[in-house]
Amino acid sequence: MIAILRNMYYLALFGLLSLPSQADSGNVDPFHVRNMNPFTLIYGLPAMASSHLLAHNDSYLQLTADIANNSIQSDSDGERIRLDGETYRLALIWKRGIAEDWQFGIELPFLTHREGLMDGLIENWHDIFGLSNSDRNDWSRNRLVFRYENDRGEQILVDRKKSGVGDLVLTLSHAVDVAADSGRRLALHASLKLPSGDADALLGSGAADLALWASGSEQRMLWQWPLDIYGQAGLLLKGKADLLQDLQRDVVFFCALGVGWRPMSWLDLKAQVDAHSSHYDSKLDQLGGTALMLTVGGSIHLEADSHRIDISIGENLTTDSVPDFMINLAYVRRFDALGVSGQ
Repeated sequence: MIAILRNMYYLALFGLLSLPSQADSGNVDPFHVRNMNPFTLIYGLPAMASSHLLAHNDSYLQLTADIANNSIQSDSDGERIRLDGETYRLALIWKRGIAEDWQFGIELPFLTHREGLMDGLIENWHDIFGLSNSDRNDWSRNRLVFRYENDRGEQILVDRKKSGVGDLVLTLSHAVDVAADSGRRLALHASLKLPSGDADALLGSGAADLALWASGSEQRMLWQWPLDIYGQAGLLLKGKADLLQDLQRDVVFFCALGVGWRPMSWLDLKAQVDAHSSHYDSKLDQLGGTALMLTVGGSIHLEADSHRIDISIGENLTTDSVPDFMINLAYVRRFDALGVSGQ
């Protein structure tokens, strides 16, 4: 199955660059980001979803890349964790309007856990702005150790580079309130994460997860430029994972709130906060803490909105359940379903 999914990657990458394009409607889309904690990333917590669904027979492909650097350890009540290394997540996302107000999507991630190549850069960045390097000063640079253990004998260890296909995600969305004149939109979403990744390598959870949520948006004007306010809220129902079953919480609540401003026809400036409840019943912040993540950056629109590039940086706002440094890059290209240019 992994070989088949890998071949799908190459085919989709080729199609992303060769398919004819179609102009966007000018809506500000959320950042497609998620908590890159390697013990959280294995579950099917969805990224922020737009309430602006594709029209019937419209489609787009998106290539997104996330990079997170971890360097922290903690001990509490017989539990010990160390996160020292980097996680890379490359995902191909395809969405299509399958009927009026209905949209289907599929997301195929490819994950890599490896030594922390950005350790020196991040330490220098922290020094310049007077930020704490915490455990970074105590460890040698460019190592990979993702380890958890407790007094009950449970242990997870990744200390060598691991790469492979992650868990496949299928999504179905329905627009329930399309009020274009008022600038308000509301959509309902459901996603199913399938266990296609290797749980032992922290590439997946080994179980299926179901997420249900609603997203909404409203457009206002800031001077003569449109300002989009968007958000979502929902819950994740997790299957019994292969890892840390005794600690796993079966239901996780999540929400997000963001704002996007288009000061120029080719530029969106965006800020977004994502939050979720803890995935584990643990005293360790890295596992049992509530997550609050800030993402700031923007989108660059090319060729009358037929192409878009997203660039953003993410930071944790509360506990150590979120990595202290994340980068997200995305490229989106819209096209019609028949492969014929909309010109």
